[in-house]
Amino acid sequence: MKQPLNYKEMISKVEEINTRNYDYEQPFFDAVDQLLDESEGKHVAKLLTESFERMLTQVSTEMNIIEQELSLTPSCKAGCAHCCYFPVLSTRLEAKMMLMFIHQLPKERKEKLLNQIKSYSKQFSAKLEDVKQINFKTDESYKMKYINLKLPCVFLDEKSKKCTAYDIRPVSCRTYVNYVDVNVCEKEDLPEGPVTFEFLHHYYVQGMNEIIVEILEVVKDKDLGFSYPKDAADVHYLPILLEEELAAFL
Repeated sequence: MKQPLNYKEMISKVEEINTRNYDYEQPFFDAVDQLLDESEGKHVAKLLTESFERMLTQVSTEMNIIEQELSLTPSCKAGCAHCCYFPVLSTRLEAKMMLMFIHQLPKERKEKLLNQIKSYSKQFSAKLEDVKQINFKTDESYKMKYINLKLPCVFLDEKSKKCTAYDIRPVSCRTYVNYVDVNVCEKEDLPEGPVTFEFLHHYYVQGMNEIIVEILEVVKDKDLGFSYPKDAADVHYLPILLEEELAAFL
């Protein structure tokens, strides 16, 4: 089994990633072209949710390519949910697309996820009110304040320590990976200097914008249940957005 990197080695890998000569846009645009080529006969809502999942998957694909190229092996292991207590910021549009995606799932899984969101909002109502008071735009310590609430992700199954919406987990969840000693997550609330692929979020947004612009040529955004680009600019904590949007969605 490959040994995890030490901090110095991790810094070296980060430098390699930062100086990597690679066209990150092209794979996302290729995926967009494929989605549009295969869109004939599909309902626009179906195309939108498929594109949402595909653009998120492309982020993971690009990460896997980099890991193979630089011989990076994640230290993350099944059952570790440390980062599932971190704040997840999302746009209102992403929250709406999550609910649209869930709505198209097979009945059993759809009802399970919708009930999970509703139960979560009820169980953690007091903590969610505390979250609303943490201003992520102006408070530099917002991450620690959020973590100190010990509020799990809305999609975390606390018994199995697994994500129940893994296929549509946000970019921030996908791109936070530990490559150093796995114990660092248990010892530190905010481990120092983990490598992040958060820069891929930009290309994910570009890809989704291309799809949405095409869709809005044939149908109005309000007919799909969102306002564009307004909802894409409205950022908040994911559980707050899901709580608000679920009420409107149902």
